[in-house]
Amino acid sequence: METVKWNSRKPEEGILLCLWLLAVGCWFNRRRRSTSSFQPKAAFFLFFYLAPFLLFCQGASRDSFNLVFSFPEKAKYFTLDKLRQVYVVTSTNEVVKYSPEGRELFRYNNNTRGNLSYIDATDPFKLLLFYPELQAISILDRTMNETALLLLFSADIVNASAIALANDNNIWVYDQATFRLLKIASDGTVLASSDNLSAQLARPPRVKQVLARENMVYLNDPEQGIFLFDGFAQYHQLLPLSGYDYFGVLDGYLQLFKRGELYAYNLKALKKIQLPVPGAAREAVQLRRQGQRLYALSDGGVLSVYEKNEEGRE
Repeated sequence: METVKWNSRKPEEGILLCLWLLAVGCWFNRRRRSTSSFQPKAAFFLFFYLAPFLLFCQGASRDSFNLVFSFPEKAKYFTLDKLRQVYVVTSTNEVVKYSPEGRELFRYNNNTRGNLSYIDATDPFKLLLFYPELQAISILDRTMNETALLLLFSADIVNASAIALANDNNIWVYDQATFRLLKIASDGTVLASSDNLSAQLARPPRVKQVLARENMVYLNDPEQGIFLFDGFAQYHQLLPLSGYDYFGVLDGYLQLFKRGELYAYNLKALKKIQLPVPGAAREAVQLRRQGQRLYALSDGGVLSVYEKNEEGRE
């Protein structure tokens, strides 16, 4: 089981601390030189104050990263599955699947359905591809062959804004037109539905992303935060985590992203920490962390993979 253990010390805090400790050390050194005799107390204090500096510098290196490799295909979006396989969506809406080592495995391309806005790779054996302009969900197997195409109009859904794979292999869909979260089968049969959220909430969500993990469903409205529903599509609460473009759920944490920044939010303690990112990724348009790896997509479409230095692992 993964836990969030990466050092989150801010760089400016480290610089100030280093300067302060160096200044103290120089002051004691000048005092020692101003007297002709050896002063044990001065030597003790010099060691006492410089030791934390050395320890800090050792710990500061834990925030450093190594670039492992970059993918050759230019991407507009990417996602990962639990096997660390990477799915890259190109500007022409082609999907390229890579192994964890960066080796191309399979491709899928259908440019007749408009923009491919989202891939749910929760189950690497059942991928969901969402085409909002067509209001369609393509279902692929692990070799990127299409096994089904679901037109959401068959479920009387006219303006789906986000979709996700449910834990029971069905599909969650948020219909922005009716302000409802629905669970549907692969043939379009509606299995569960929330109430009309415009009647239930003062301000219904404008949902950009949906994720289902264990017995909860998470809906991200970047303007308001993350709405929590149970497995029966019943609303529970709003987490006031606004301003994030994408999020993930991992072992009791929400992984929150906005441009160049990545955070971990503990769902039990309700606390948020900022995770370190390499300097080259501080303007990334998408960031994801999995294990000791960090994936960063640049503005120019280059997807790079970084790893923490060995001394940075806990």
